[in-house]
Amino acid sequence: MSSDPASPRRTVSAMSQERALEAAEGAVAAGLIIGRAVIGAAIWLAPERALPALGFNRAARRGEALTLARIAATRDLVLGLWQAASLRDRAGLRAATLAVTASDAGDAVAFAALARRGGHPGLAVKGLAGAVPATLAGAWLAARLRT
Repeated sequence: MSSDPASPRRTVSAMSQERALEAAEGAVAAGLIIGRAVIGAAIWLAPERALPALGFNRAARRGEALTLARIAATRDLVLGLWQAASLRDRAGLRAATLAVTASDAGDAVAFAALARRGGHPGLAVKGLAGAVPATLAGAWLAARLRT
């Protein structure tokens, strides 16, 4: 297939993947990227402030719990960087956004399970307040990037 934009051999799919992001798509992608980067960096750089702001108790700022929080923070940073690096490639951005959305949906399930068990209601509410909208935004963006 020719890489010439005027070539009649280019497929509709190839042309749609080269199309620039619409304003709403770019805004949602930026929100997901920035939110993920801020949370991931904050947990790594200032866990004593970041974790309580997210609803975690004092125990989460030490030992094994802090290690687990930093694992999740690393995941957020990597996924955010992947999305950011894909902003000019609709197919690449869709792949990154599907991974981000799956991660956010997993977070929502984990926080819902915590709420169902009745443990740490503040954490469950704050977690769901972040994870559910992020999952919906990611699903919307991934659907839009199909075309």
